[in-house]
Amino acid sequence: MAVTPSTARVDSPPLGARARRLVSIARQGAAVLWGAASGRRPVIGPLHAQIGVADPCNHRCVMCWDHPPVDRVDAGTALRFAGFREGLMPLDQFQSVVDDLYGLGTQRIDLVGRGEPTLNKHIAEMVEFAKSRSMYVTMTTNGSRLDPELAQRFVSAGLDRLKISLNAGTPETYPRVHQTEAPERYLAVKARLINLVQEKRRQGKSSPLLTLSFVISSINFHEVQQMVEVAHEIGADNVSMVHVVTREASDDLCLTPAQHRKLIQLLTKAQKRAVELGVETNIPTLAATLPTYFEKNEGRAEPRPCYVGWYFSLILANGAVLPCCQCTSPLGTVKEKSFAELWSSDRYQKFRTAARQLPRANPLVASCECDRCMLRARNESIDRILHPVRSLGRKSEAEFTLRDVFRMRKLDTQDFDIDAAADPEEPVVAGR
Repeated sequence: MAVTPSTARVDSPPLGARARRLVSIARQGAAVLWGAASGRRPVIGPLHAQIGVADPCNHRCVMCWDHPPVDRVDAGTALRFAGFREGLMPLDQFQSVVDDLYGLGTQRIDLVGRGEPTLNKHIAEMVEFAKSRSMYVTMTTNGSRLDPELAQRFVSAGLDRLKISLNAGTPETYPRVHQTEAPERYLAVKARLINLVQEKRRQGKSSPLLTLSFVISSINFHEVQQMVEVAHEIGADNVSMVHVVTREASDDLCLTPAQHRKLIQLLTKAQKRAVELGVETNIPTLAATLPTYFEKNEGRAEPRPCYVGWYFSLILANGAVLPCCQCTSPLGTVKEKSFAELWSSDRYQKFRTAARQLPRANPLVASCECDRCMLRARNESIDRILHPVRSLGRKSEAEFTLRDVFRMRKLDTQDFDIDAAADPEEPVVAGR
C-alpha cells in the first residue's frame, strides 16, 4: 500500500522565529556580497557548511568520486581526503565546530562529506546537538543503516531534510550502481524509508523532508518514471534528479546523444506521472539542462571569478578544512586550530583573493577543479551583481537559452510535445 506523506506542517517554527531566520539570512547575504565586492575578510561565517562526520563508506557506487569500485579508481581518488587518512569525527570535535559556526552566524549545516554519515556511532547525538543550536540541518545517506531507533531520534531531534542516495527505480538496477549491494538490499532500504515516514506520523511531525536522489547515467536513465513511482510508494516528499559528473574512469556512464533524446521522452512521461501522484520533482529544470559532459572541451571551461570563500566551507571527518568540495588542498585542520581561527586566517584569506581573481593562475587554487565548477551558476550570479558591465555579452551558466526556457515551460504542462523537445535530427552541443 502506498504511503502518502503528511502535508500538515505541525512542527513549523512560529512566525517570529521564521522572521528572525529570514532577517539573519538577509544579513548574511549582504555580508557575503560586501566581502566578495571588497575582497576583505568575512565579517560573518559561511552561509552554510558541510561537515563530513564519516570519511569511510559501506557502499561502492559506480559514479562516486570518493569510494568507487576498484576498477574505477583513478588518479584523483587518492587526493579526495586532503592528504590525510580517512577518519570518523569525534563527538567533541563536531560540537566544537558547530559552536564555532553558530557563533559566526551560520544558518545551515549539511552532514555530508566523503563517506556515509551513519557509520559514525554518534550521528544521532550530532543531529541533536546541531538542532539545539537552532541550525537548519540536512543529511545525505544511502539509507542502509537507517534503523527504527535512528529514524525515531532523527524525527524527535527535528532533522530538517534527509536525502537518500537511491539511484535506481528497481531492485535489479540497484546493484549495478551500488556494486557492493544485492537486489534485496534495495527492498530493505525502501522498508526503512517507509518506517521513517510512519515515524513522522507517529510523532505528528512533517520533518525531516525526505528526498530520493537519482544520479542519471547510462546504467539507470531508463528508470526515471520508476523513481517517481517508488517515491510515491514510500511517501517521500520529492525526487531530485541530476546528471552524472564523470571522471576519467567513468566515461562509460555518459549518455550518448541518442540516449539523451530518449531520456527527454522518458522525463516527459515521468513528469506527467508525478503530477498524477502528487510527487514533487525537479524534472522540468533537469530536462532543460544539458549534462556537462556534452559541453565543448570535454565539459571543461575557462574558470570564472569565484566567491565560495565567503559563503561556504567543508570540514572532513579527518579534520581537514577545504574551501570547496572540488578542492583537495586543505587550509588547515580543526585538530590544530578551531574552525573560527581557520576561517579568519591569513591562509584562508589568500585563497579567497586567488579565487576572486580567477581565471588568473595561482598555486592556491591549483588543486581545485574550477574548470568544471559545480557552483558555477552561484558564482556567476554574484559576479553579475558585483560587475554588471564586464558581464555584458557573456552567456551565463545560470541562464537558459530561449530554447531551454521553451523546453522547460512545455514540461510544466500536460501537452508536452515529445518530438519538439527531443529534436532527433539535431546534435547535442554546448549552449543549445
